Amino acid sequence: MLMPMTSWRLLIHGAESPARNMAVDEALLRNVIAPVLRIYEWNVPAVSLGYFQPSALAAERPFVRRYTGGGLVDHAHDVTYTIVLPRAHPWMEMSAPESYCQIHRGVQAALKACGIVSELTPASHDVESDACFAKPVKFDIVAPTGKLSGAAQRRTREGLLHQGSILLPDPARNADLRAGFAEAFVAHLDLVVEPGELSAEESAHAEQLERDRYATEAWNRSR
Repeated sequence: MLMPMTSWRLLIHGAESPARNMAVDEALLRNVIAPVLRIYEWNVPAVSLGYFQPSALAAERPFVRRYTGGGLVDHAHDVTYTIVLPRAHPWMEMSAPESYCQIHRGVQAALKACGIVSELTPASHDVESDACFAKPVKFDIVAPTGKLSGAAQRRTREGLLHQGSILLPDPARNADLRAGFAEAFVAHLDLVVEPGELSAEESAHAEQLERDRYATEAWNRSR
């Protein structure tokens, strides 16, 4: 098992706007020093679009364009989390699929703690769809009911941004999953986690990104 260099910072955030959520994620990436696990919620039933997707896919729904790629994600009933790693972290030596698999093993452990049995799909399904949860790809988490979790990544000179979504068969279990997610995730991957908050620099950067990027038509309707 590849080990982190230091403890992970755990951020638990309540319901925020789509623009704020994406701004915080990017601010964490731009200022990353040590690994971060963030679990958060949405204050409106919005959708997020992958970086390259056309804005028309959102139709009349509230939406935001992510900094990562991938497909459209409906956040009306899901559980969302973000992982941010600095460039020097050992997991950065993995390929994108390897790191995706590693992280999803931890997500599987959180699902198991909620009594939900799942597996990693061994290969991408032969399905064409703009929606993330309609198109399982290799190492997504699936169950007989369908796809449970997918994610998208972006690597920059600062590090890795991994944005994940979990859609349970019964959304009434979301609170249970959020409550136990971090404990099961870090235990399975043999990590050390410490609760934390956004730094002053991260908060200021998130405010700037929210105002100048994620809350703007220029960004969200750029495609």
